[in-house]
Amino acid sequence: MANLDYWYDAQLRRYLTQFMRIFGDFKVSEGKRAGSTFYNKVPVRYADMSRMVAHILRKGSENMVNATPFIACSINSLLIARDRAQDPMLVSKVQVAERQYDSGTSQYKTGSDSQSFPGNLYSTDRYMPVPYNLTMQVDIWSGNTDQKLQIMEQILVLFNPSIQLQSSTNPLDWTSIFEVELTDINWSNRSVPAGVDETIDVATLTFTLPIWISPPAKVKRQKIINTIITNIYDTSNVSDMGYDEDIYDFFRTLESDFELHTVSPNNYFLQIEGTEATLFKTGPTVGTSYDDGETTKANWNDLLESISPQGSSGTLGNASIQMSDIPLTTGSTLQLNLSNDIDSVTNMVSGFIARNSIDPAKLVFTVDGDTLPTATLTNITKIIDPTSSYPGDGTLDAATNGQRYLLTAEISGSQWGISADVNDIVEYNGSAWTKVFDASAVTDLHYVTNTYTGKQYKWQNATWTSTYEGTYNPGFWKINI
Repeated sequence: MANLDYWYDAQLRRYLTQFMRIFGDFKVSEGKRAGSTFYNKVPVRYADMSRMVAHILRKGSENMVNATPFIACSINSLLIARDRAQDPMLVSKVQVAERQYDSGTSQYKTGSDSQSFPGNLYSTDRYMPVPYNLTMQVDIWSGNTDQKLQIMEQILVLFNPSIQLQSSTNPLDWTSIFEVELTDINWSNRSVPAGVDETIDVATLTFTLPIWISPPAKVKRQKIINTIITNIYDTSNVSDMGYDEDIYDFFRTLESDFELHTVSPNNYFLQIEGTEATLFKTGPTVGTSYDDGETTKANWNDLLESISPQGSSGTLGNASIQMSDIPLTTGSTLQLNLSNDIDSVTNMVSGFIARNSIDPAKLVFTVDGDTLPTATLTNITKIIDPTSSYPGDGTLDAATNGQRYLLTAEISGSQWGISADVNDIVEYNGSAWTKVFDASAVTDLHYVTNTYTGKQYKWQNATWTSTYEGTYNPGFWKINI
């Protein structure tokens, strides 16, 4: 690692602040006043006090006694942790992609506006932090035994034997989580019997914190070419292009229409099922589903490496990608084209992707709800089989105003008091069930969200299907890394 100029990130200060906040909200009961119990908050202070401050607090007199109760925290020791030391020359590279920022509205773009136009790309080099074992001492000052017992009981129940804290909210900080472990208790600094002049008792708790001190990271904004579009002109005669043999750059002045050709490497198919994005070498046979075996599935690692080996750029599906030491970052997304137009950029659903540690043919897919089509129907409570479930039978809640169910079977009278067919939606209006969506009479495209599962469904071609789950042919899906 290169020599560093002056820098200070207040890391030890943050550890001290987070540690002291553990003890910042304890109280003791001071008895009843006017029939109500009065509680006194126990203050917390850092014990490394200057002589001048202490002299002021004592009001310039050595006869003043410190007010109790209070808690004092101080550093007992700071030792390097050789058992946690790792490669000091390690550099972890992380790529981060921002959403496109609209300077006019001072907001990040959401939904279909930002599907094809990601924002700034940054590369972050994180250097190996140095491990230390920080030992903290907590002194609990009390004026009587009752105060001491109240404070100690509230503190001791927290540590069994440790708690976990977070020193920062930066998602790229790999040292933000640390533990605080209670390792020793000194019940009192007084011996028995206590003298009449000893009015304050001090109990001491010792805590161990395995921490990391990190050097500054190097953040670089990427300015490489991310997308290359090739214009292939649709013409059979070069003279139609306005060719002039005396002008060598005639393509630059051409005003004819052109075609945009999209290429999908290896023509892989993609299947979205729940939170899994599975890569397949071939599409399913008509009328059947995929054979989820090794002969039909493709390996995501092989595909990414074949397109962009060791940091070179390439394309995947309909999009450009840039590989690095870690191909998938926290900002990697998968985009799904819901339309029948391979060049469409307005009907896209996006979601975040991550590695699947079990199956290399699958990625973990988390859909971004902001990119789903706008719901055209009021949310439904659940999808049910009304012949086996009805309100108040134990599987469904008792009927209340506003409940809406999508039916998978026909009902007529009985507990429902209404006739409805498969795919209909019924709603309880406070006194009776009514049909609010008649599947036999609706031919328009509609979207509705199932609040029980959080999934969105669409009504098309006289059937309900998931809005985005299914099989996507080559060219109808993109991956942005």
